[in-house]
Amino acid sequence: MLKLEKYYGKTFRSLLWVINPFKKKIIKTECKVHRFINYQSLKIINKYNYDEEFNILNKYLEDINEGVVWADQDFKSIGHFYNPIKKKGLYGHNHALGLALKYYKKALYNWNKDKKKAMFYLGASVHIIQDLTIPQHVNIRLLDSHRQYENFVKLTYKRVKEFRSLERPIIFSDLKKYIEFNSKISLKIYKHFRDIESNNKRFYKITLCALPLAQRTTAGCLLMFFSDIKS
Repeated sequence: MLKLEKYYGKTFRSLLWVINPFKKKIIKTECKVHRFINYQSLKIINKYNYDEEFNILNKYLEDINEGVVWADQDFKSIGHFYNPIKKKGLYGHNHALGLALKYYKKALYNWNKDKKKAMFYLGASVHIIQDLTIPQHVNIRLLDSHRQYENFVKLTYKRVKEFRSLERPIIFSDLKKYIEFNSKISLKIYKHFRDIESNNKRFYKITLCALPLAQRTTAGCLLMFFSDIKS
């Protein structure tokens, strides 16, 4: 990262810390869609008879969800961007790959010491994996209908049954593969539907691909975690 880019990032983060106390009074971070994805991922894990893993995850689901919410607080979401071609995030900031790995390593480290804390950081890690199914988090274009798209998902995720997946979990052996896989698929989704003029139709098509992908890769990542703690 160049000196100018580092300086820009540092200055921008300083500004966010000044704004943050006022933002907290106005906006409450809830991450309802991320909670929904976690719930659906557990349904997938249960359907395909990962009984031991399901029982543990179900026990600690609230801790996972607390990590999911925490990952978006205090403007930490500025690190939830990653372009798989350029290998970069937002200008002047660290990218999602590094941040997800950091959280995942903390989850592994804490498993034998504090399982609730481990599940908390696992939740923070899968939050980023889920974010990278959103095209704007991958093509790094914040002004490209980002807020409109997020609002569309918030209004429709419970209503449209096609947004729910019960297909097999997507399982990899490395967290990096989830980041690369989701971000590359997300870019393809964006390019495939970007010329649809109607926002609602375009958002529907994107979500029909992105939300089930988020559920299946979350399920796979949660299962991978159990393989990693046993190895």
